[in-house]
Amino acid sequence: MTTTALISTGFKRARLIAGAAAFAIAAVPACTATAQSQAHVTTGQLRVVSTTISTQKRTWTYDWPIKPFDRQHPVRAFLNDPRIGDHGGKAFHFGIDISAPDGTPVYSVEAGTVYFDNPAAIAVVSLDRSHEFGYWHIVPAVKSHQRVARHQLIGYIGKGWEHVHFAERRGGDYLNPLRNGGLGPYVDRTAPTVDSITLVGSDLVAAAHDTPDPRVPGDWAGEPVTPALLRWRVGNGHWRIAADFREKMLPQSEFGQIYTPETLQNHKGMAGCFSFYLARNWQPNGSVTVYVEASDMSGNSTVASVQLTSEV
Repeated sequence: MTTTALISTGFKRARLIAGAAAFAIAAVPACTATAQSQAHVTTGQLRVVSTTISTQKRTWTYDWPIKPFDRQHPVRAFLNDPRIGDHGGKAFHFGIDISAPDGTPVYSVEAGTVYFDNPAAIAVVSLDRSHEFGYWHIVPAVKSHQRVARHQLIGYIGKGWEHVHFAERRGGDYLNPLRNGGLGPYVDRTAPTVDSITLVGSDLVAAAHDTPDPRVPGDWAGEPVTPALLRWRVGNGHWRIAADFREKMLPQSEFGQIYTPETLQNHKGMAGCFSFYLARNWQPNGSVTVYVEASDMSGNSTVASVQLTSEV
């Protein structure tokens, strides 16, 4: 595939998907657990079973696109976070949003050749053309087809954005920059939270979120991000995966299979919530305990449980 094709089918396609989500959206309140279980099913109190903080060692192959390069910066949006438009468009977030003030210089994490996807978004394609890094919401300081070195200035965060959207694409897939072996240094000392487990109609669903570490400053402070992995089981049964965001962006067609209609994305000063399908057309057989485990990219995890009792 030529470099031009690589760009046009890569970051440009993501731009079109994002555009379909229609980002000019009115602020919405953070969602609450308003949906109820069926009348014949009793839901017990949510209980936190365990919280685990991982001690695993992490490695990385490239550092941060803003200075200092060797220090972790706040990330206010993760790969596969929901993007929901005012006119019904829905998409997975295809990178991460690194929080920084408007005007902050942005640098290339790797040497390569610059290509413009739009006036405020560029891709730097590796010298061997095997992969590319995308930098969005910037005022470019480079020209298209310009060769840049690692840590060379490529632009400044644009007015009103307060972040650089950073994406990595290899072999046609958008990869999770926060995976082990990707961006670093990266340390997360907080475990995700399981907010609720309930039966909505005939669907078993769970709400869960993670908290950015370090804390995001300003108007986006305290807003959640998605867990990297959500699993569930009944009693001592085997774990089943509900959502796995650890490696790459998922196909847009899977959005409605993973997120329930109660899901809301974050907005400036307005936290969203993330509601996930665990199982469709599911009913408890008598009294059962449902366990949900939410994990992040560092391996931190929380397990919570709820007892569901069918009165039929």
